[in-house]
Amino acid sequence: MSFISFVIPAQNEARFIQRDLRSIHTYLKDRQDYEIIVVDNASTDETAALASAEGAQVISVPYKTTPAKVRNIGVAQSKGEVLVFLDGDVYLTDQWIDRFESLLPEIRANKLVTGSTLDVDPEASWIAKAWFGPLFERQDVFVNGGHLMMSRSLFDQIGGFDEALETGEDTEICLRAQRNGAMIRCDKQLHAVHMGYPNDLGHFFRRERWHGKGNFQTWKQIISSKIPALVLIHALSFFVALLLPMFTGEWCWLLVYPVVALALSFAGALKWLGGFETNFLACMFLSWWYLTARAFSFFDVIWMKMSQKIRKV
Repeated sequence: MSFISFVIPAQNEARFIQRDLRSIHTYLKDRQDYEIIVVDNASTDETAALASAEGAQVISVPYKTTPAKVRNIGVAQSKGEVLVFLDGDVYLTDQWIDRFESLLPEIRANKLVTGSTLDVDPEASWIAKAWFGPLFERQDVFVNGGHLMMSRSLFDQIGGFDEALETGEDTEICLRAQRNGAMIRCDKQLHAVHMGYPNDLGHFFRRERWHGKGNFQTWKQIISSKIPALVLIHALSFFVALLLPMFTGEWCWLLVYPVVALALSFAGALKWLGGFETNFLACMFLSWWYLTARAFSFFDVIWMKMSQKIRKV
Protein backbone atom coordinates (compact mmCIF):
# COMPACT_ATOMS: atom_id res chain seq x y z
CA MET A 1 0.00 0.00 0.00
CA SER A 2 1.19 3.52 -0.77
CA PHE A 3 1.64 6.13 1.91
CA ILE A 4 -0.65 9.08 1.16
CA SER A 5 -0.02 12.71 2.04
CA PHE A 6 -2.97 15.09 2.08
CA VAL A 7 -1.62 18.62 1.60
CA ILE A 8 -4.13 21.32 2.48
CA PRO A 9 -3.41 25.04 2.06
CA ALA A 10 -5.66 27.07 4.30
CA GLN A 11 -6.26 30.73 4.99
CA ASN A 12 -9.05 31.70 7.37
CA GLU A 13 -10.90 28.41 6.88
CA ALA A 14 -12.16 28.04 10.47
CA ARG A 15 -15.75 27.62 9.21
CA PHE A 16 -14.83 24.67 7.01
CA ILE A 17 -11.58 22.99 8.06
CA GLN A 18 -13.09 20.57 10.57
CA ARG A 19 -15.55 19.09 8.08
CA ASP A 20 -12.73 18.83 5.54
CA LEU A 21 -10.44 16.89 7.89
CA ARG A 22 -13.19 14.73 9.38
CA SER A 23 -14.21 13.57 5.90
CA ILE A 24 -10.64 12.34 5.32
CA HIS A 25 -10.55 10.48 8.65
CA THR A 26 -14.01 9.00 7.99
CA TYR A 27 -13.27 7.54 4.58
CA LEU A 28 -9.70 6.47 5.33
CA LYS A 29 -10.48 5.00 8.74
CA ASP A 30 -9.41 1.51 7.60
CA ARG A 31 -5.99 2.79 6.50
CA GLN A 32 -3.10 3.79 8.72
CA ASP A 33 -0.81 4.86 5.92
CA TYR A 34 -1.74 8.51 5.51
CA GLU A 35 -0.95 11.90 6.94
CA ILE A 36 -2.66 15.28 6.79
CA ILE A 37 -0.55 18.41 6.47
CA VAL A 38 -2.33 21.73 6.79
CA VAL A 39 -0.26 24.73 5.73
CA ASP A 40 -1.76 27.76 7.41
CA ASN A 41 -1.25 30.76 5.13
CA ALA A 42 -1.12 33.54 7.74
CA SER A 43 -4.69 33.00 8.96
CA THR A 44 -6.16 35.46 11.43
CA ASP A 45 -8.81 33.06 12.75
CA GLU A 46 -8.71 29.67 14.52
CA THR A 47 -7.82 27.61 11.43
CA ALA A 48 -4.50 26.33 12.80
CA ALA A 49 -5.86 25.38 16.24
CA LEU A 50 -8.90 23.60 14.78
CA ALA A 51 -6.77 21.67 12.29
CA SER A 52 -4.36 20.61 15.00
CA ALA A 53 -7.25 19.43 17.17
CA GLU A 54 -8.38 17.18 14.29
CA GLY A 55 -4.98 15.47 14.17
CA ALA A 56 -3.39 17.36 11.29
CA GLN A 57 0.24 18.38 11.22
CA VAL A 58 0.08 22.17 10.98
CA ILE A 59 2.77 24.27 9.36
CA SER A 60 2.30 27.99 9.91
CA VAL A 61 3.48 30.49 7.29
CA PRO A 62 3.90 33.85 9.08
CA TYR A 63 3.27 35.92 5.94
CA LYS A 64 0.61 35.60 3.25
CA THR A 65 1.97 34.00 0.10
CA THR A 66 0.73 32.30 -3.06
CA PRO A 67 -1.23 29.03 -3.03
CA ALA A 68 1.55 27.52 -5.18
CA LYS A 69 4.21 28.24 -2.58
CA VAL A 70 1.98 27.07 0.27
CA ARG A 71 1.42 23.73 -1.47
CA ASN A 72 5.14 23.33 -2.16
CA ILE A 73 5.89 24.00 1.51
CA GLY A 74 3.46 21.26 2.48
CA VAL A 75 4.99 18.76 0.06
CA ALA A 76 8.49 19.53 1.37
CA GLN A 77 7.34 18.44 4.84
CA SER A 78 5.43 15.36 3.66
CA LYS A 79 6.58 11.75 3.29
CA GLY A 80 3.89 10.26 1.04
CA GLU A 81 4.42 8.45 -2.26
CA VAL A 82 1.05 9.83 -3.40
CA LEU A 83 0.10 13.48 -2.95
CA VAL A 84 -3.53 14.56 -2.59
CA PHE A 85 -4.05 18.32 -2.65
CA LEU A 86 -7.29 19.55 -1.10
CA ASP A 87 -8.38 23.07 -0.28
CA GLY A 88 -9.40 23.90 3.26
CA ASP A 89 -13.06 24.31 2.29
CA VAL A 90 -13.46 20.98 0.46
CA TYR A 91 -14.81 17.70 1.84
CA LEU A 92 -14.77 14.16 0.46
CA THR A 93 -17.88 12.00 0.01
CA ASP A 94 -18.52 8.30 0.52
CA GLN A 95 -17.81 7.28 -3.09
CA TRP A 96 -14.38 8.91 -3.09
CA ILE A 97 -12.26 6.23 -1.39
CA ASP A 98 -13.24 3.27 -3.59
CA ARG A 99 -12.52 5.24 -6.76
CA PHE A 100 -9.27 6.53 -5.32
CA GLU A 101 -8.10 3.00 -4.51
CA SER A 102 -8.84 1.86 -8.06
CA LEU A 103 -6.75 4.68 -9.55
CA LEU A 104 -3.71 4.27 -7.28
CA PRO A 105 -1.74 1.98 -9.64
CA GLU A 106 -1.93 4.56 -12.47
CA ILE A 107 -1.07 7.43 -10.12
CA ARG A 108 1.91 5.59 -8.61
CA ALA A 109 3.23 4.79 -12.09
CA ASN A 110 3.35 8.52 -12.98
CA LYS A 111 0.74 7.91 -15.67
CA LEU A 112 -2.09 9.94 -14.21
CA VAL A 113 -2.86 13.32 -12.65
CA THR A 114 -6.42 13.25 -11.50
CA GLY A 115 -9.05 14.75 -9.21
CA SER A 116 -12.32 16.42 -10.08
CA THR A 117 -14.06 19.70 -10.56
CA LEU A 118 -15.72 20.41 -7.23
CA ASP A 119 -19.41 19.88 -6.65
CA VAL A 120 -21.64 22.51 -5.03
CA ASP A 121 -22.77 22.05 -1.45
CA PRO A 122 -26.56 21.50 -1.16
CA GLU A 123 -26.79 24.50 1.18
CA ALA A 124 -24.91 26.83 -1.18
CA SER A 125 -26.24 30.16 -2.49
CA TRP A 126 -28.10 30.66 -5.77
CA ILE A 127 -24.90 32.09 -7.21
CA ALA A 128 -22.96 28.92 -6.51
CA LYS A 129 -25.71 26.70 -7.90
CA ALA A 130 -26.29 28.80 -11.04
CA TRP A 131 -22.63 29.34 -11.94
CA PHE A 132 -20.54 26.57 -10.40
CA GLY A 133 -23.09 23.74 -10.55
CA PRO A 134 -22.75 23.38 -14.35
CA LEU A 135 -18.97 23.37 -13.95
CA PHE A 136 -19.14 20.10 -12.00
CA GLU A 137 -21.35 18.49 -14.62
CA ARG A 138 -19.03 19.52 -17.44
CA GLN A 139 -15.66 18.56 -15.90
CA ASP A 140 -12.70 20.50 -17.29
CA VAL A 141 -9.68 19.18 -19.14
CA PHE A 142 -7.44 20.23 -16.27
CA VAL A 143 -7.76 19.27 -12.63
CA ASN A 144 -8.72 21.92 -10.10
CA GLY A 145 -5.97 22.58 -7.54
CA GLY A 146 -8.53 22.32 -4.77
CA HIS A 147 -8.77 18.57 -5.46
CA LEU A 148 -5.76 17.26 -7.32
CA MET A 149 -3.59 14.16 -6.92
CA MET A 150 -0.38 12.81 -8.42
CA SER A 151 2.63 10.75 -7.44
CA ARG A 152 5.39 12.39 -5.49
CA SER A 153 7.97 11.26 -8.04
CA LEU A 154 6.07 13.01 -10.87
CA PHE A 155 5.69 16.13 -8.71
CA ASP A 156 9.46 16.16 -8.13
CA GLN A 157 10.25 15.48 -11.79
CA ILE A 158 8.29 18.48 -13.02
CA GLY A 159 9.47 20.78 -10.23
CA GLY A 160 6.29 21.28 -8.22
CA PHE A 161 3.98 24.27 -8.48
CA ASP A 162 5.26 27.45 -10.10
CA GLU A 163 5.60 29.87 -7.19
CA ALA A 164 5.81 32.86 -9.51
CA LEU A 165 2.12 32.49 -10.35
CA GLU A 166 -0.37 34.21 -8.08
CA THR A 167 -3.19 32.09 -9.51
CA GLY A 168 -3.61 29.54 -12.30
CA GLU A 169 -0.89 27.31 -10.87
CA ASP A 170 -3.13 24.23 -11.13
CA THR A 171 -3.61 24.60 -14.90
CA GLU A 172 0.09 25.24 -15.38
CA ILE A 173 1.26 22.17 -13.43
CA CYS A 174 -1.19 19.98 -15.34
CA LEU A 175 0.29 21.20 -18.63
CA ARG A 176 3.82 20.37 -17.45
CA ALA A 177 2.73 16.94 -16.22
CA GLN A 178 1.10 16.31 -19.60
CA ARG A 179 4.30 17.23 -21.41
CA ASN A 180 6.06 14.76 -19.12
CA GLY A 181 3.81 11.97 -20.42
CA ALA A 182 1.08 11.88 -17.75
CA MET A 183 -2.61 11.76 -18.60
CA ILE A 184 -4.76 14.54 -17.12
CA ARG A 185 -8.19 13.24 -16.22
CA CYS A 186 -11.08 14.71 -14.25
CA ASP A 187 -13.11 11.96 -12.64
CA LYS A 188 -16.59 12.69 -11.27
CA GLN A 189 -16.47 9.52 -9.21
CA LEU A 190 -13.75 11.17 -7.12
CA HIS A 191 -16.60 13.13 -5.64
CA ALA A 192 -15.63 16.12 -3.51
CA VAL A 193 -17.70 19.14 -2.50
CA HIS A 194 -16.66 22.78 -2.22
CA MET A 195 -18.20 24.68 0.69
CA GLY A 196 -16.55 28.02 -0.05
CA TYR A 197 -18.15 29.06 -3.32
CA PRO A 198 -19.32 32.72 -3.30
CA ASN A 199 -22.51 33.43 -1.38
CA ASP A 200 -23.03 36.99 -2.63
CA LEU A 201 -22.20 39.09 -5.69
CA GLY A 202 -19.36 40.94 -3.95
CA HIS A 203 -17.63 37.68 -3.04
CA PHE A 204 -18.15 36.39 -6.60
CA PHE A 205 -16.62 39.58 -8.06
CA ARG A 206 -13.58 39.48 -5.75
CA ARG A 207 -13.01 35.79 -6.46
CA GLU A 208 -13.12 36.19 -10.23
CA ARG A 209 -11.04 39.37 -10.15
CA TRP A 210 -8.33 37.46 -8.27
CA HIS A 211 -8.55 34.30 -10.40
CA GLY A 212 -8.54 36.38 -13.57
CA LYS A 213 -4.98 37.55 -12.97
CA GLY A 214 -3.90 34.10 -14.14
CA ASN A 215 -5.26 34.90 -17.62
CA PHE A 216 -3.04 37.94 -18.18
CA GLN A 217 0.33 37.45 -16.48
CA THR A 218 2.14 36.22 -19.63
CA TRP A 219 1.50 36.30 -23.37
CA LYS A 220 1.34 32.51 -23.30
CA GLN A 221 -1.56 32.67 -20.86
CA ILE A 222 -3.32 35.31 -22.93
CA ILE A 223 -3.21 33.34 -26.18
CA SER A 224 -3.87 29.91 -24.64
CA SER A 225 -7.50 30.67 -23.76
CA LYS A 226 -10.52 32.39 -25.29
CA ILE A 227 -11.33 34.12 -22.01
CA PRO A 228 -8.79 36.98 -22.32
CA ALA A 229 -10.10 37.89 -25.79
CA LEU A 230 -13.70 37.96 -24.56
CA VAL A 231 -12.74 40.03 -21.54
CA LEU A 232 -10.87 42.55 -23.69
CA ILE A 233 -13.79 42.84 -26.13
CA HIS A 234 -16.08 43.45 -23.15
CA ALA A 235 -13.77 46.13 -21.73
CA LEU A 236 -13.14 47.80 -25.11
CA SER A 237 -16.87 48.09 -25.83
CA PHE A 238 -17.30 49.89 -22.51
CA PHE A 239 -14.63 52.48 -23.32
CA VAL A 240 -15.98 52.92 -26.86
CA ALA A 241 -19.43 53.67 -25.44
CA LEU A 242 -17.95 55.97 -22.81
CA LEU A 243 -15.55 58.02 -24.92
CA LEU A 244 -16.72 58.15 -28.55
CA PRO A 245 -19.95 60.06 -27.85
CA MET A 246 -17.88 62.79 -26.17
CA PHE A 247 -15.43 63.07 -29.07
CA THR A 248 -17.84 62.59 -31.98
CA GLY A 249 -21.07 63.99 -30.61
CA GLU A 250 -22.85 60.90 -31.92
CA TRP A 251 -24.69 59.42 -28.97
CA CYS A 252 -25.57 56.21 -30.79
CA TRP A 253 -22.16 54.95 -29.66
CA LEU A 254 -23.68 54.58 -26.20
CA LEU A 255 -25.45 51.47 -27.49
CA VAL A 256 -22.19 49.64 -28.20
CA TYR A 257 -21.58 48.47 -24.65
CA PRO A 258 -25.09 47.16 -23.82
CA VAL A 259 -25.33 45.38 -27.19
CA VAL A 260 -21.89 43.76 -26.85
CA ALA A 261 -22.41 42.92 -23.17
CA LEU A 262 -25.80 41.36 -23.90
CA ALA A 263 -24.39 39.30 -26.76
CA LEU A 264 -21.41 38.07 -24.76
CA SER A 265 -23.54 37.27 -21.72
CA PHE A 266 -26.07 35.37 -23.83
CA ALA A 267 -23.34 33.37 -25.58
CA GLY A 268 -21.55 32.77 -22.27
CA ALA A 269 -24.66 31.41 -20.56
CA LEU A 270 -25.47 29.22 -23.55
CA LYS A 271 -21.95 27.79 -23.59
CA TRP A 272 -21.81 27.39 -19.81
CA LEU A 273 -25.14 25.59 -19.49
CA GLY A 274 -25.04 23.77 -22.79
CA GLY A 275 -28.56 24.91 -23.62
CA PHE A 276 -31.54 26.81 -22.26
CA GLU A 277 -32.07 25.85 -18.62
CA THR A 278 -34.36 27.26 -15.96
CA ASN A 279 -31.50 29.33 -14.53
CA PHE A 280 -30.48 30.76 -17.92
CA LEU A 281 -31.22 34.40 -17.03
CA ALA A 282 -29.32 34.11 -13.74
CA CYS A 283 -26.38 32.62 -15.63
CA MET A 284 -26.55 35.45 -18.20
CA PHE A 285 -26.30 38.03 -15.44
CA LEU A 286 -23.40 36.16 -13.82
CA SER A 287 -21.65 35.92 -17.21
CA TRP A 288 -21.73 39.73 -17.43
CA TRP A 289 -20.54 40.07 -13.82
CA TYR A 290 -17.77 37.53 -14.49
CA LEU A 291 -16.49 39.41 -17.56
CA THR A 292 -16.58 42.67 -15.62
CA ALA A 293 -14.54 41.20 -12.76
CA ARG A 294 -12.04 39.68 -15.20
CA ALA A 295 -11.66 43.06 -16.92
CA PHE A 296 -10.58 44.48 -13.57
CA SER A 297 -8.07 41.59 -13.40
CA PHE A 298 -6.52 42.79 -16.64
CA PHE A 299 -6.05 46.31 -15.33
CA ASP A 300 -4.72 44.94 -12.02
CA VAL A 301 -2.01 43.04 -13.92
CA ILE A 302 -1.17 46.09 -16.05
CA TRP A 303 -0.85 48.24 -12.93
CA MET A 304 1.28 45.59 -11.18
CA LYS A 305 3.69 45.32 -14.11
CA MET A 306 3.95 49.12 -14.44
CA SER A 307 4.66 49.41 -10.71
CA GLN A 308 7.39 46.76 -10.95
CA LYS A 309 9.07 48.64 -13.80
CA ILE A 310 8.88 51.94 -11.92
CA ARG A 311 10.51 50.37 -8.85
CA LYS A 312 13.38 49.07 -11.00
CA VAL A 313 14.13 52.53 -12.38
